[in-house]
Amino acid sequence: MGINKFTLYVITIVRIIVGLSWLQQGMFKFQAHFNIQGLVNTIANGSDSPMWYQEFFEHVVSNNIALFNLLIPAGEIAVGLGLIFGVLIRGAILGACLMLINFWLSNMIYIYPFLLVGSIILLNWYPQTLSYTLWTALDKLNIRERMT
Repeated sequence: MGINKFTLYVITIVRIIVGLSWLQQGMFKFQAHFNIQGLVNTIANGSDSPMWYQEFFEHVVSNNIALFNLLIPAGEIAVGLGLIFGVLIRGAILGACLMLINFWLSNMIYIYPFLLVGSIILLNWYPQTLSYTLWTALDKLNIRERMT
């Protein structure tokens, strides 16, 4: 028994909405000149995160603030674009899950419950996320054939 077109449309809409949300978060961080230093201090001095995660923030992240200030928004934008256009979907979903795990470890998951639910849905129905992508649109318009 296959999945009907309505379900494929819903999964595609969820993928695009989750992608737009990630893209918006990343763009906002770039525009606001995101700085992870405040989070480093909060996690290193707090008791809500696991000890190994506090050590990671204290010794790795705090020594590479500029790198993480770039990686976090860039990762969010990359995940967003991948999900919106349906390019490297598996990598985008796994990147989203990695970021959400970090949010959870830093006790900030309450900010992103929609992204967590959306990512779980996309992971659960990964093969169906490939049904309507940039590549399938190009195939239907015969544009990919013309490009080769």
